[in-house]
Amino acid sequence: MLDREMPSGLTWWHTLGSATLTVFLLQAVTGAVLAMYYAPSPDHAYESIRYLEGQVHLGRVLRGVHNWGASAMVVLALLHMVRVFSFGAYKYPREANWVVGVGLLGLVMAFGFTGYLLPWDQRAYWATQVGTSIAGTVPGVGGAVAVLLRGGTQLGAETLTRFYALHVLWLPAAIIGLIGLHLVMIVRQGIAAPPRVLEEAAPARTDADDYAAHYDKTVGRAKRGGPRFWPDIIAKDAVVSLLTVAVIVGLAMVEGAPLEAPADPTDTSYVPLPEWYFLPFYQLLKLVPGSMESTVAVGIPAFLALTLLGLPFFDRSSRRHLRGRPLALAGLVAVLGGSALLLGAALGEIAPPSESPSGVALSSVERAGRATFQRQCAGCHVVGDEGGEEGPELTDIGTRHGSAWLHSFIENPQRFHPESEMSSFGPPTLSHQEIEEVARYLTTLRGPRGQTLPMAIADTFPEPSTPVR
Repeated sequence: MLDREMPSGLTWWHTLGSATLTVFLLQAVTGAVLAMYYAPSPDHAYESIRYLEGQVHLGRVLRGVHNWGASAMVVLALLHMVRVFSFGAYKYPREANWVVGVGLLGLVMAFGFTGYLLPWDQRAYWATQVGTSIAGTVPGVGGAVAVLLRGGTQLGAETLTRFYALHVLWLPAAIIGLIGLHLVMIVRQGIAAPPRVLEEAAPARTDADDYAAHYDKTVGRAKRGGPRFWPDIIAKDAVVSLLTVAVIVGLAMVEGAPLEAPADPTDTSYVPLPEWYFLPFYQLLKLVPGSMESTVAVGIPAFLALTLLGLPFFDRSSRRHLRGRPLALAGLVAVLGGSALLLGAALGEIAPPSESPSGVALSSVERAGRATFQRQCAGCHVVGDEGGEEGPELTDIGTRHGSAWLHSFIENPQRFHPESEMSSFGPPTLSHQEIEEVARYLTTLRGPRGQTLPMAIADTFPEPSTPVR
């Protein structure tokens, strides 16, 4: 593994594979620790994430590392494949290794798709709703695929359990197997020599009878006097890998990982957005007519996958440098340029999060809920600067929970937290209508700038003005 001769002329671009493997190991370690705190059920998934970030030492950083590591995996895997494609390293004798690499890229994307449902927040729920709906458009088997992913016709507990099992059991087993096969092939075949070396006096095609002899002779000559894997090449790999990990940890400490309000299946006004690496495809679907959406949703990924898998078998030219392959260069520019444009358009349409409005009139339902809250709840909970201190402060409760979750919690707190000391306020204490009114009112409490004004201030407004937030 270590005592190997390497071709001369290797560049820093050749370190991308080692960096990708390093990030995968980082993901495996952080994911295993996260799994120790995660509860894969709709009732507890979100709260387990909040507990991890709020109560576990360095929990926020740990989750941030896993979140940013997922994006780094996608970036590095794509860059690694672009490097291999640009250097023509998928050609003889690496056809099978390229196919394994395409499979690894697919598994990396599958990790991203299954992973962002697990926090069970609004973004996770609705983005997965869209993703599984797209999977359901596959001709013939789409309905079965959607039901298989969801565990039924709708997203729910079965969906979360299946995505969790895929994310922590099936996909890791598959990717470890392919990584092992990938490494065995790399050690057996060696690192590809630079294109200019392999193109010198080469036969026109890689399937020519004398190409194998030319390849062995050329690679053997390139290795004479070249660097060794240990310590020369591995030192460069280590530098890039450590820098990559440092960037991921830095982003995790500064930015953490996003977490929106808990999933609310009744909130049909929510606009779902997938992770950034799915945004180009998402934007493309928005641009095509509705009658063509299912065709594009299935056709584009299938075409790209089949093209990548078949590339080393129909491109038998011995030309390896991208400058000598105009069709390959045009295809690469089209795919990368088009994806960049679509990503830019999608990001441009994402409105920045607006602050909670101040001075917006409460609805009649919210006013009724506030009155019930003042009567039943204000003795135990602080809102702003008023209220009792027996229960947790609720000044910003609306930024953390939707009305559906709040309704269920008020009705039976032990359903979510068996150890909760809060009494049940379900009937006959409060009617379902009163609980819904309180829940709607609580969603308006969004912190100091957006919180509902205390009763004393709100009541100073003359009629017919209404209480405001």
